[in-house]
Amino acid sequence: TLCTSMSVPKTKVLVVGGSGRVGGSTVRWLRRLSDRDPLLNLAVSSGGRSPDSFQRAVRRGVLPTDTDFVAVDLDGGDDSLSAAVGGFSLVVHTAGPFQGRTDPGLLRSCVRSGVAYVDVCDEWELAVAAKEMEGEAAGAGVAAVVSSGIWPGVSALMAAEAIGRLRNSGKEVEDLKFSFFTSGTGNAGPTIVSATFLLLATPALTYADGKTTQKEPWTEQRSVDFGPTIGTKPTWLLDNPDVPTVRQALGVPNVSSRFGTDPLFWNYLFGAMKAIPRSLLYNRDAMQNFALFSEPIIRAVDALVGAKNSMRVDVTAEGGETVTMRMAHPDLEQCVGQATAAFALEVLRGTVAPGVWFPAELQKEARANILEAAREDSIVYEL
Repeated sequence: TLCTSMSVPKTKVLVVGGSGRVGGSTVRWLRRLSDRDPLLNLAVSSGGRSPDSFQRAVRRGVLPTDTDFVAVDLDGGDDSLSAAVGGFSLVVHTAGPFQGRTDPGLLRSCVRSGVAYVDVCDEWELAVAAKEMEGEAAGAGVAAVVSSGIWPGVSALMAAEAIGRLRNSGKEVEDLKFSFFTSGTGNAGPTIVSATFLLLATPALTYADGKTTQKEPWTEQRSVDFGPTIGTKPTWLLDNPDVPTVRQALGVPNVSSRFGTDPLFWNYLFGAMKAIPRSLLYNRDAMQNFALFSEPIIRAVDALVGAKNSMRVDVTAEGGETVTMRMAHPDLEQCVGQATAAFALEVLRGTVAPGVWFPAELQKEARANILEAAREDSIVYEL
């Protein structure tokens, strides 16, 4: 890398939320993957509100010791955000939870500053608002990918791959089922837990015969075989932007998404939490504080059950033929950073055209490269 650093100019990347577990993993994987590419020479900084959180992340090894800190306040307004992102080639937004947010302020500031953008947004309303900036981004020559990561993200690429396989053989695609399983929090910490609480207050968006159907979250249990080392697990309906993004991009008439976790009693705890008034469940601060309060319990459970992340996509044609794809990794915290970094690197390599894209809309080259990057460290990879 010494020769690389001398011959290839540095590309500055800002990971907003880099002090968190998902953001820190993304920083580490950006370095790991880019170090193998002689055409990439990245200088990766971490953005956030709190220098104290940043220092803690460095001390704990979440961030490399030579990472720079950039002050970023997502609620500070467009001028403040534009000043923060100026001078960077790419911004990666990992500062969740995204539930309850409706204004893509960071994306807007990036587009108007000529900075490429990738996020891990799992809130459909916010993703829609981001997509409305497609024309402005294309006009500014800015490439942006929203709702990337492992799921949503790589899961949508798996769906696109399976749908393409059936359509290329002349079949009409009828149904798409997403299924996900994570042991505990997957080592991703309290933010993942608070995001799940927020999702329990959100109707699960599904499609039936092409029509939008809002269903009660954490209902309609289905047992799903996630493959070797994971086995069959119960899953329940949960909102996931993969459902509308793939429906919109690829036109499948019936789409749904389910999720389950270990230990088993956590699934019933999530179901019981729906009894809490939705106004409280959908209070971002309250749910984040509750998740932080529960962190010692969360960590103890994670230590017992592990951190595996598993995904399965089933695409069925009109005649009943089904293509099933499965992927699993030993640690959610690691693989979400791995996947997010893979999306980011494709933007930097130029395989993503200017505009605002959902993962399922990406061209075949970008899709193939990201899926190949996601193969690393996988314990199940059936595509």
